Formats: sequence, C-alpha cells, structure tokens
Amino acid sequence: MRVAYLVTRSDTIGGSHVHVRDLALALKRQGDEAALFMGGSGPLIEQFRNLGLQVRVIPALQRAISPVKDLKAYGQLKEALLEFKPDLVSTHSSKAGFLGRLAARKLGIPVLFTAHGWPFSEGRRQMERNLYRTLEKWISQYTDRIITVSEYDKHLAKRAFALDDGRILTIHNGMVDIQQSLRANTKGSGSVNIVMVARLDRQKNHVGLLNATKEIEQVHLHFVGDGPLMDEVSGYVDELGMAANVTFWGRINHVEEVLAESQIFVLFSNWEGFPRSTLEAMRAGLPVIVSNTGGAAEAVLDGVTGYVVPQGDVSELKNRITKLVENPELRSQMGNAGRKRYEEEFTFTQMFDRTYRVYKELIEPT
Repeated sequence: MRVAYLVTRSDTIGGSHVHVRDLALALKRQGDEAALFMGGSGPLIEQFRNLGLQVRVIPALQRAISPVKDLKAYGQLKEALLEFKPDLVSTHSSKAGFLGRLAARKLGIPVLFTAHGWPFSEGRRQMERNLYRTLEKWISQYTDRIITVSEYDKHLAKRAFALDDGRILTIHNGMVDIQQSLRANTKGSGSVNIVMVARLDRQKNHVGLLNATKEIEQVHLHFVGDGPLMDEVSGYVDELGMAANVTFWGRINHVEEVLAESQIFVLFSNWEGFPRSTLEAMRAGLPVIVSNTGGAAEAVLDGVTGYVVPQGDVSELKNRITKLVENPELRSQMGNAGRKRYEEEFTFTQMFDRTYRVYKELIEPT
C-alpha cells in the first residue's frame, strides 16, 4: 500500500502534523510505503526526514488564499503525485485538503479527507464560516470518504453537506503511550501546577483561565505554546500581578515532561475539534477541565475523569479548579480514571487499526 499524506504547512507543528507523522511511521513499520507532501520550507521537513520519512515539498503551497500561488501549487501537487503513484491520497488541513482532493480526483486516485475541526464551526467569524462552508460543500462531492475526529464534527458536516453515513465516519484521535516515569503525580506538594497546552490565539481563552485563577492561592499556571497573542496575554499577566505564578514555555518538544510535573490540566477554548492535548493529559494521568465546545468534551466523563464547563464561563471554571486544588485525593481519583479511559478508548493502536481499515476499503472496494 502506498499512501500520500498532504498537509499545508511545514513551519509549525500542530495536531494534524503529529497525526500524519504517526500514521506514516506506523505504515512504514508494517512494510507499507508513505510519503508526506507539504508546503513551504519549514523545520518540519527535516524533522520528519530525520525520522526516516519520505517528504515531498510543494513550494507554492501556503495557508493564505492566493489564486496565482494556489493554481501553481495545484500543478506542483499533481506532478508530485504522478511521480509517487500512491494508491490513496489522505488529505489534512483546509488548503491541502482542498487542492489535494482536486488533484487526486483529476488523477483518478481514491482520496480521503480528515477534518481536524471544521473551519466553519461555532466561534469563528461569520464571514469566514460562510466562505469555508461553501467551499467545503463543493469539494466534498470529490471526496471518497471523510473522517472526522469528533462526533460533533461529523454531525456538523452531515447537516452542512447532506452526507450519508457511508461517506463520513468518526475516528477519534489516538496517542502513542508514554513511559511510566512520565505519569503525573497528581497529589504533588506545595503549589498546584495547572497546565494549558494551547496555541496563544483567539481560538483559546488563556485570559479566561487567568481570571479564573487570579484569586486562588497556591497555584502556578504553565502555558505551553506560542502564537500571535503572546504579548497580549503576558501583558495581562503583568497587569494582574501574576508574573511569579505563571510560566510561559513557548513551543516545546517535551510537553510530556511538563505534564508529568503538573496536577491539573485545563483547556479553556472558544472552539475545538477534538483536541489531542486533552488526550496527552489523560495519558499522563491528569484530571482535565475542558470547555463544552465542539468535540472537546467527547473524551471527558464529566465528574469522573474531570469536568466540562460551559464555553467562556469563568465563574464555573474557577469553581471546578478550586475544588480540585483543595482536594488532592479527588485529583488522584480523576487522574487515574482518565488514564484508564485513555487505555480503553484513545490509544494510537486503536486509531491506526480503524484508519487502516478505511484505507483498505477505499483501495480495495468490494
């Protein structure tokens, strides 16, 4: 089996990049062949090549909409696919997903799109949502199968595109396991470390988490990630007088180590697909608190593995954090339950097996 994975960017690593990296490595281990097609000239190209993965660069492929460059990227992508001769094209992210599906259909190659959260979901600007809904509705007719990473996104797409269950299905994200030494000590000692792994942009609500914790004693916040709102959020930290209680880690490659030293995980978001960071926290054995937006709550058993709070509800977030801060036994109980749920539902092997079955169905239709 030869699979071509398409993602748009190579300058920053996100959930879709980790997703295709792990799938490509798993295919390679079992004797299949995979190649990653991506735009730009970012550091991910060498990172993936250093892992032994085949990477093909599409120079004109970029995130921003540009009719001239997009047409050029379409031509480059067709040429690269003709050279690789895949049995299946698996597309990820909006731009690569659009151009990749057009190119695959033109070449007569079965094509799959994995939606890591729709760009027309609640929380985004209305004009942006309308544009992406129109484009996705049109391109969906050239898609053999769509995988969504949450049930929320599956139902959103079915309403928007009138798709039947034969063309769309949900496969939740799955994570490769960690060493025992990277499991969190949820009881801890001293200050309670609260970690939020999220890009600092308008999708996430770091300011809301700061407001929820500014009056809670003996907590230290850890923000893992970079983004365009870094200066705004760090400025607000100074304004609140919380600089001694907040650490900005930026973009790091050892998030597992930060999670291992934490006691509570929070993902306070304005919109989501099905966040991998929540699974990372559950894998580490942390109790999690997430916003009830998109598919974010699908991994969490409210009151068992953590809490689900209404989107933007700072008061409820504060209440849930306070309860966990004051009760080490509850943190331990919920963290252990979250780890068990990860083992039962969200391992990489489970996700890979389900995804591979879809590949075979598309390549070898009955």
